[in-house]
Amino acid sequence: MTLSIKELSTANEMVRELLEQLELDAYLFEVEPANDHWQVRVECPVAEGWQTVTLHVDKTRLSDCRRDVAVREALLWKWRTALAACTPSPPSSST
Repeated sequence: MTLSIKELSTANEMVRELLEQLELDAYLFEVEPANDHWQVRVECPVAEGWQTVTLHVDKTRLSDCRRDVAVREALLWKWRTALAACTPSPPSSST
């Protein structure tokens, strides 16, 4: 499987955007190509320390979520469920 730097960069950028929408307190992630999908590893703080969650995302779905709101929302729901134990960002206080 030949993968261009642009494809990997685009996937990385899209994953970053999705994770930001989940409003986690802190996280580290990496995106790696697999046969027909992207493997996304997310490390995030939980009550007991840190956890690692591996998500598998179809390459077409990840690409489509940029322009298809329904696909984006479905992916966010799936990831929010998988990362439910991660510490959310504290609510911003307005003064």
